[in-house]
Amino acid sequence: MSNTSITLIIVGILIYAIFIIWHGFRSFKTTSASAEKFFTADRGLNPFVLVCTTAISVFSALAFYGVPAAIYREGVGYYSNTGGMVAGLMFVVMGYRLWILGKEYGFTTPVDFLRNRFYSDSYGLVVSAILILFIVPYVAMQLVAIGDAVVITTDGFVPYFIAVAVATAVVSLHIIGGGMGSVAWMDTFHICLGFGTLIVLISYLTIHYFPEGGFVQAVATMKENGTYDVLSMPGPNGTFDWKGMLGNALTGAIATVVWPHIFMRTYVAASKENFKSMAWAMPMSYVIIYSLIVIIGAILAPAILGPNMADNDNIVSILSTQYAPPFIAFISLLCLFAFGVSTADSLLLSASAMASRDIYLHHVYETKNRQSNPKDIVKFGRIVLLILMVLTLIIVAIKPAAIVDYAYKLSSPFFAQILPATIAGLFWKRATKEGAFAGTVSGFIVAIVLTFFVAPPLGFSALIWSLLVNAGLLVVISLFTKVPESVVAKYHTRIDSIIYSGAELGSINENTLATVSATTNK
Repeated sequence: MSNTSITLIIVGILIYAIFIIWHGFRSFKTTSASAEKFFTADRGLNPFVLVCTTAISVFSALAFYGVPAAIYREGVGYYSNTGGMVAGLMFVVMGYRLWILGKEYGFTTPVDFLRNRFYSDSYGLVVSAILILFIVPYVAMQLVAIGDAVVITTDGFVPYFIAVAVATAVVSLHIIGGGMGSVAWMDTFHICLGFGTLIVLISYLTIHYFPEGGFVQAVATMKENGTYDVLSMPGPNGTFDWKGMLGNALTGAIATVVWPHIFMRTYVAASKENFKSMAWAMPMSYVIIYSLIVIIGAILAPAILGPNMADNDNIVSILSTQYAPPFIAFISLLCLFAFGVSTADSLLLSASAMASRDIYLHHVYETKNRQSNPKDIVKFGRIVLLILMVLTLIIVAIKPAAIVDYAYKLSSPFFAQILPATIAGLFWKRATKEGAFAGTVSGFIVAIVLTFFVAPPLGFSALIWSLLVNAGLLVVISLFTKVPESVVAKYHTRIDSIIYSGAELGSINENTLATVSATTNK
């Protein structure tokens, strides 16, 4: 690539970064005065925007860069992840009840619901710590992918650390400026950009390198160069690892439902009509976009690059820079920014919300019956964002693991530990705080042991074993303990009556965050 092309790409990325920051700070004044607006966009996202922001927040840089690399290494069975993404239907079923709870009681975060439903401040603190702690490495993965791609695309002209520092600043400033509203609308633009880029990249590579037979010619080339085993299920050498595929599918399901930034999106819908639209739009968007990503990793990359590529984490960067014209390289880099930034800003916003709402507001004001100022809550959340930005930069500078490892070993199994409590809290009246506490903590410990110290037994993943222990203990202990009648009335009887009557809830006002307290805490 010529120096002129590299210069133009750098200028284009800088202009794009400035645009993102400007977009966030457009609403700085209005979000500064309202915690409800900053963290939930006044619970007013329309169906199209909600689908777009949820879908691209699930994909992340892992999808655009990590998944093609994983398929190249392990086989097309990695596509099983999409089976879990069809769990977008779970988002609708669980999300509708959570949305009603949010409208009724002012919930903003996952911890809001779990702390109140299980009437325990201690449980809320444990959940907050787990979620905030493991948000950081996943955000770091987004920035690592962006940094690597910028280095390759600019032929090393932009140093790795400069690239990730700029990306981190852009993400943080965008959230600090505009909160959830800015994040959601930028996500909508980003998913359109990402989809278009995937179409352009796949079309160019297919037409240019396989003009006579398209994908059929590409597969024939794979047979000739020794990469045909990539199409096995999953993994080279013709293996069929159904346990691994089950783990991948479950990871996709977890990411689609209870990862903290996705959980928070259940609270921001404008009306119950959102959930009707999402019932079909979410699964469809996942499958369509993920299928395009799989084509790159399972067919185009093996056919063009051949076997045993050492730097396979950067397959997409290499294809778009060394095997495509500069324009393709530029829009591919923008696509990576789209996927990476959309997930990073959503996760950081959720961490900020939990720190400010569930730790600062709840424990400094609500539990002491003190009146809070929404401006102070937003200010504290913005300070948390700056702190998280520094922590993320430290991890990114160390760069301790492969891209996929950031998501599947350091985040997904741990985020998953709130799934049993969430499902039980929504649908099982007998779920108690003792059961939730024992299940979540035990599952967390099992996930740590099987991730870092002991190989998971029988070929099942740490995620599966930890969830089995978690759910089992929650059920057993709940059967031998008792939930207060006031909790059943508030979170089951009341919500069921709203759902079955078809009643539409009115909007809540800004004072909710300051006045709604955990009346069932003990």
